[in-house]
Amino acid sequence: MFDFYFTDVMVMNEIPMSTQDMRILELNAEYLGVTLGMLMQNAGREVARVITERESLPKSRVVILCGVGGNGGDGMVAAHHLHEAGANVEVYLLGHEKLITNPDSKANWFILKNLHEIKIGTLRSESAIKKLKAIPEADIIVDALLGFGLTTPVREPLQTAIRAINKSSATKYAVDVPSGINSDTGKVQGVAIKADTTITMHAPKLGMSAAEDYVGNMIIAAIGIPPEAERICGSGNLWLYNRPRKQGSRKGDFGKILIVGGSDVYSGAPALAGMAALRSGADLVSVLAPEPVVQAIRSYSPNLMVHSLDCDVLCEESIQVVLDAAKANDVVALGPGLGTDPATVETVQSIVLSLVAENIPFVIDADGLKAIAGSNMNLNPANSVLTPHLGELQILMDIKLEDASDIDLRIKRSIDAATRYDSVVLLKGATDVIAIGDGTYKLNRTGVPAMTVGGTGDVLTGIVSSFLARGHGALNAAAAGAFVSGLAGEAAFRDLGNHITATDCLEKIPQVMRL
Repeated sequence: MFDFYFTDVMVMNEIPMSTQDMRILELNAEYLGVTLGMLMQNAGREVARVITERESLPKSRVVILCGVGGNGGDGMVAAHHLHEAGANVEVYLLGHEKLITNPDSKANWFILKNLHEIKIGTLRSESAIKKLKAIPEADIIVDALLGFGLTTPVREPLQTAIRAINKSSATKYAVDVPSGINSDTGKVQGVAIKADTTITMHAPKLGMSAAEDYVGNMIIAAIGIPPEAERICGSGNLWLYNRPRKQGSRKGDFGKILIVGGSDVYSGAPALAGMAALRSGADLVSVLAPEPVVQAIRSYSPNLMVHSLDCDVLCEESIQVVLDAAKANDVVALGPGLGTDPATVETVQSIVLSLVAENIPFVIDADGLKAIAGSNMNLNPANSVLTPHLGELQILMDIKLEDASDIDLRIKRSIDAATRYDSVVLLKGATDVIAIGDGTYKLNRTGVPAMTVGGTGDVLTGIVSSFLARGHGALNAAAAGAFVSGLAGEAAFRDLGNHITATDCLEKIPQVMRL
């Protein structure tokens, strides 16, 4: 088992984090104003501080091997702090300096080039590494080559560098994760550093417990990530859904969405949800609607594939039609504009139970929420989202909120609802609350009061449905969906003021997803 050491008891997190969650956290910190460059400065300083506290540095030969990414930047920052502490510091970049991709690492390499008392060099081949005497002669070696996120085998010349480091009798410190270790699984990607001590940033990485022989003693270092970065919806949450698509992507890879909605009163709601899903990146959107509104929904856009339920309202005879269509899609959005006919209410409950049994992801909104109110059915927080506004939450829970403006109360009630229905709950409001039953919650502060206009909730449903189809879980889909919906409203408001419509919001989705 690991021995845990902490460099700052104020911001420690002993719970292991995945590569994905750590990246979200870093980007959310940046969204709050704590830039990645600031985090790099803090990380490098903490690496130096740990080494300074544990080693006798004056006249010690410290060799830092840096990669061209962010992990290398951490090592570069540590270099001038260790130099200040009296060490004889040498820094070697594995690769040409033109290959440094991280702008903050590039800036820190430029600083080192100005510090003539720190020896620097580049190692661009296996032979250059083998000829380097600094590695076998070092007193202390700092591994800042790769860090977290490695999923492929280590390539040359890094392989040769890692083997040379492991042969050295120097005391070895790894920055964040020993180079060569998959931070999510602990798998050795061909070859890996065997560190005496690993200084990991903010929290242990998920795979470290499976790689104890390589991690050595683990020290968790605080690097200034605000605790709020874990509780807000920000650009980190969006990052999961706006990454470039692979060249060989095919139709359907990014989601097939089924919207079940519409009634003789409401035809716009399912169309808005469907168009929002497409604007959010879904490949295909189908709409199942009662016969009286099929033509009206088709008229909104040729991009929607609209089919009739062959009845006037969603009813018992529709159940098998919906379930067959659901199995041909990735996510079902149930509720926009359905109405509250007694036959519809019973049918919605039957459909939801079948979706749960078939493990088909779904989002329930609007009249769909009213239909399941009081049912006490257990859904699945991994792949279901309920999106009530305050009035719908009160119906779901059969309660009256004492003070609707009390955010702590809204959080509590959202968690209560998530617990009762065993689902993710996205409570819409001036500050959206996204909660699950274990007490985890996120707050989304994007959006403007002008979004009280009708139809914006349907747009949100479409966005969340599209994101849910991408396979990152219901909580992430709801958090990112709320964030994007609010940003789209803000963008529309900047153009039109308080005169926006739901269609104005959905047209802004592609723009804000480029954040």
